[in-house]
Amino acid sequence: MYEGLLIVLCPLFVGYLIKTQNKILLTSINHILMILLYIILFIMGFSLGQLDDLAKKLPVIAISAATFAILIQSFNLVGLIAYDRFSPKPLKKVTGEMPSRWKLLFDSGKLCAMVLLGAFIGYVIKGKFSLPEHASTYVLVCLIFSVGIQLRNNGIALRDVLFNKRGLITGVIFIITSLLGGLLAAILLKLPLTQGLAIASGFGWYSLSSVLINDAWGPMFGSIAFFNDLSREIVSLFLIPFLMQNHRSSAVGISGATALDCTLPIIQKAGGIEVVPLAISFGFITNILPPILLVFFSSFPI
Repeated sequence: MYEGLLIVLCPLFVGYLIKTQNKILLTSINHILMILLYIILFIMGFSLGQLDDLAKKLPVIAISAATFAILIQSFNLVGLIAYDRFSPKPLKKVTGEMPSRWKLLFDSGKLCAMVLLGAFIGYVIKGKFSLPEHASTYVLVCLIFSVGIQLRNNGIALRDVLFNKRGLITGVIFIITSLLGGLLAAILLKLPLTQGLAIASGFGWYSLSSVLINDAWGPMFGSIAFFNDLSREIVSLFLIPFLMQNHRSSAVGISGATALDCTLPIIQKAGGIEVVPLAISFGFITNILPPILLVFFSSFPI
């Protein structure tokens, strides 16, 4: 477990120590992040394609991922909406035009396509070629290092994180309800509880959860984790604008770890500048905890 924590936390914190105002460098890091993400997804798909009895396992992956996604996100919404009702804080005003959801959906589709491409190639050349062991882990280290640099240089001050009470409470509710949803999904699917908790701990960070769970339990469970977490991003694109006016914690919370990256433009457009500190605080928490929880829960033998 400690080795796994070092693998994911060391590059994150080393990256966070790097402060730069070089916009060209930061833009390059953003591009590198996307390339690394596509490589990771291709590797995961490739490993999936080389599984024995793949055709029999695909329905299991689909049903399991859907079960986790529906239960976890439903638990999230129940808990977060209850908090918004108990402690309401409606928006003072609604801002302008939303970013194109269809473009964001297209981007999510490209991620799925990369997994499918890897699976197809892996299936076609099965037995003729195999990737180096832990190849995805090496790529993940580079990706997490880049994420650390992003966190430091996106204007995220620890003061904004530590002193935003609503963001902290939203994060706690989100984490508890996610884990409860993962437990129930594991029970329904007859999986070990620690496996359900691990899959629930990605919080939408699919590039991290898919690799760590793939390394722990194989590409089938890595794929379940990936599609479970990717679904959060897709659902968020539509729920954030719908919830934002009267349920700001629910709108931000449903996005999970993506609150600091791909869904942040949606959050900012839907809620304006007044909701950004909440998104920053919540997003920081849901980006820091997944590496710890994923490594912890996936270290238990099943």
